[in-house]
Order: sequence, then C-alpha cells, then structure tokens
Amino acid sequence: MWLLKLNYSLSLLTVYNPAMMKPILIVLSLLCCSHFLSAQEDVADKKAQLNQYLSQAQQLSAQGNHTQAAEVGEKAVAVATELYDFSYLATALNVYGKALNGMGGKQKTKAIANLEKSLQLAKGKKMIELQKENLEVLAIIARERGKDRDLKEYTEQLMALNGVAMPLPPKSPSVTLDKSNLKEENAKLYEQVAVLSSELSNSHQNKSHGQESLNRERQKLVEIISTQQEAIKDMNEKQAKDALLLMQQKKMVDSLSFLKAFDSIQLATNKMALSQKDAELKLKHSERNLLLALAGVIFIIAAGLYNRFLNFKRNNAVLEEKNRIIQEERQRSENLLLNILPSSIAEELKTLGHANTRRYDSVSVLFADFKNFTSIAEKLTPEELVSELDHCFKGFDKIMGKFGMEKIKTIGDAYMCAGGLPDPYQSNPTKVIQAAFEMQNFLEVLKEQRMREGRPYFEARIGIHTGPIIAGVVGEKKFAYDIWGDTVNVAARMESSSDAGKVNISSSTYELVKDSFKCEYRGKISVKNKGEVEMYWVEN
Repeated sequence: MWLLKLNYSLSLLTVYNPAMMKPILIVLSLLCCSHFLSAQEDVADKKAQLNQYLSQAQQLSAQGNHTQAAEVGEKAVAVATELYDFSYLATALNVYGKALNGMGGKQKTKAIANLEKSLQLAKGKKMIELQKENLEVLAIIARERGKDRDLKEYTEQLMALNGVAMPLPPKSPSVTLDKSNLKEENAKLYEQVAVLSSELSNSHQNKSHGQESLNRERQKLVEIISTQQEAIKDMNEKQAKDALLLMQQKKMVDSLSFLKAFDSIQLATNKMALSQKDAELKLKHSERNLLLALAGVIFIIAAGLYNRFLNFKRNNAVLEEKNRIIQEERQRSENLLLNILPSSIAEELKTLGHANTRRYDSVSVLFADFKNFTSIAEKLTPEELVSELDHCFKGFDKIMGKFGMEKIKTIGDAYMCAGGLPDPYQSNPTKVIQAAFEMQNFLEVLKEQRMREGRPYFEARIGIHTGPIIAGVVGEKKFAYDIWGDTVNVAARMESSSDAGKVNISSSTYELVKDSFKCEYRGKISVKNKGEVEMYWVEN
C-alpha cells in the first residue's frame, strides 16, 4: 500500500517538474526491488522457522512431552498466521490441537476448538488427509466425553471421505435400582401427580371464569354494533353526501400534507448530499497536500539513500580490493609454507600449533653428493657456484615432484630426499630408483652442455637404503621437517660408497626392487661405523 501511495506522490511531483522523472524512477525501482527481495527473504525465513517448529512439536508429542509440544505448536500457529498461508495454518492448528489433547484435563476443550478450526481450513484447501486426521482425533475425544451426537457427526464425515465407518462407542451400562429405591421413586411420582391434578383443576376454574368474561365483552360489542346500525338507518341521503364530501376533503388535505412532508425530506436529502460532496472535496484537497508533503519527504530520503548507496558501493569496492590483496598474501604465505613443509604437516601445524612426531616402518632414503665439489668450487666465482648449485637442485626438485617424493634438505653440495612419507603409499622404492636414474640423466645432459661451453661440470654419487625412520618438525622458529634413525646413516654410507654417475643400493632395498631392476652384486663392503655391508649396483 505504501508503495502505491509513493508511486502516486512521485507521479504528481514529476508533473510539476518533468526533469526529475528519471532519477525519481530510478529511486522508485531501487526501493521496489529492495522491498520485494527483503519480503521474499523474510517469507522464506518464516517458512523455514515454521517447518522447524512443526517438526519439533511432532517429535515432542511422539516422546510424550505434550506440554512443550503445545508451546512449540502455539509458536507455529503464530508464524503461520503472520504468513497468511491457510495450508500451513491448518497443519499448525492440527499439531497444536493434538498436543493440547495429550495434556488432557481442561485443555481438551481448547484442543477441540483448534482441531475444528484446522478441519474447516483443511476443507477450504481440500487437504483430505488432514481432514481425516482432524476428524479421527475429534471422534476419539467425543467418544471419551460421551458426546454421541458429535461422534455421529464426525463419523458420518469420515465415512463421506473414505467410506470406512468408525465404530460407535459402547453404551453406558444401565443402573439397576433395588426395591427400596423403586418405592421412593414411586412415592415422588405420586406426589407430582397430585400437584399436577390440583393445578389442572385450578386451570379449569380459571378457564370457566374467563369464558364468562368473554361472553360479557361479546355482548357489549354486539350492543355497540346494533347502536351504530340504527344510527346509520336514521341518516338521510343529504347527510350521507355531506359525510362523503367531508371524507374526500380530509383525504385531499392529508395528501397535500404528505406531499409537503415529502418535499421537505427531499430538500433535506439534497442539502445533505451537497454537504457530503463539499466534505469530500475538502478531504481530497487535504490528501493532495499531504501526499505532496509526503512526496517531498520521500524524495529527500531517497536522495539520502542514493548517496548512501554510492558511498556503500565505493567502500565495498575498496574492501574487495583489500580482501583480494589479503587473499593473495595469504596464498603466497601458504605456498611458502608448503615449500618448507609437506602439505599434511603444514595443515597440522596450522590447526594444532605443532606437528606430532611420526614413525615410519619402511622409507627409502636417497642421498646425492657431487664428486670433487671442492676442486670445482675453486674454479668458479661464489656467484657462479651458487647459480650452478641452484640450477642442479631445482632440477632435482622437479624430479622429486614428478615421482611423489619428499625433499628433506640440502647440506652444502649434498641433496637428501625420501620416498614413502608423509604418506606411506605415496612413493615406493621402485619410484625412488627411477628418480635416481633421472637425476643422473639430468646431470649427464648438463655435463655435455658444460663441456661444449668449456666450463666445469658436476657429477653425482647416489645411494639408497630402505628402513624405519622417525619424522617430525623441530624448533620454534624457522621450522624444518627432518628425519632421524639408523636408516639415514646407512643411506649416507651407500652414497659415500657409490661412484659418480651410478646408483648404489643396500640389500634391504634390493629385496624390494630385485624383480623390477637388473642389479649387480658388489659383495660385502666395509663401511665406517657399520662394518661390512652388502651393496648392489642398479643398472639403468
């Protein structure tokens, strides 16, 4: 309604100032859209709340908690009434009425009223199942209260809906009176008969007196009529004509009086109609002035809202830009963290604030170290040395990502990685050996290029051992993911016992890959702090 008044007011305003039509129409459209969207959201929220109330009330009734079910059902009725949805209202009244019926006592009367309202609304909406449910509950209540007439009515309606007759309630057992009670009842009946006989006798006497009075009145009326008839007979013809003329004149006077009264009434009616039209004109002028004033106020409000909308839009754009920058920085930090730690460890560290230490029973540890690194480093400037190491280690990193291995760390010119952690099924020993051969191929290609350029080149020894390790994050600042255990030491010995361009593996690794690669047994080789250890060359 207020939108219609606003539309009328703005229309009047545009008549007086056509140049304002476009901004006013824009404002009006924005207000209408805002009102429609807010109304739709409000209706959807109320329907969701209503469905929640109905479900909660039914669950409480099923659990036997009828008091709380009635409270929730009453809330559902209030929300359905606000929505003006008779289908929802019929369902809410049904749930509320059944909860009140379950409470018993004085609440049954209130339950009947709500169930009958639900029945009427269900009939209007042709909700057959809801009608049946209401009629069945009402029939049960009528049977409990001994209301046979109501029970019959509800039963007939149920029969009309589904053709199944409801069983009638059993009749109340008759009460047997003993002989003493029968004698007392008979005595009372005799007393009532005596009183009625006495009243009947008195009524006969009164009737006879009334008959005599009636006869006397009838006699008087006959005498009056006889007197008038005799007077009429005594009148002559002239007197009869005079009497008739007098009657005609009297009739004419009465007609003129009636016409005068009618004209007065018509005049008063006309005056009243004129007064009413005048009042209506004054009311229309007042409404027009009020609407013009209202239009001015609404225009001022609309201008303020439009200005606020522009400010909101500008602020929103600034906020979106800040959020974008924050998101980019967050993603950059996330990527940096993932470059330092495995993804699962990084997620655990962000969630818990620490990472739990884990034990792995079978991890393949790979060590790679450059041959004659010190002599080559002396031939390069520090910048060239760091650049060459960076190029090699970046190549190794790509290979680790390709085969699903985890880079642990670099120590000088040594490169350490592992397969089978933090996910035990991520990389097996076969993939670790394939990665080792690809690292050697990478260095071989780089060697040929450096030889053509006349520059120094690196050759690497690679060793692999498989066994149990402990993995975790240590320290409070500059987190580092590392592994510990004898397996790491043995893998380092495999690397130091290897040759440039070759891959040396332990017996434990050999047992896992002997069906996938051709291996050459080297025998038992003496290793520092380990004694003699069996080793194998893996052929590419």
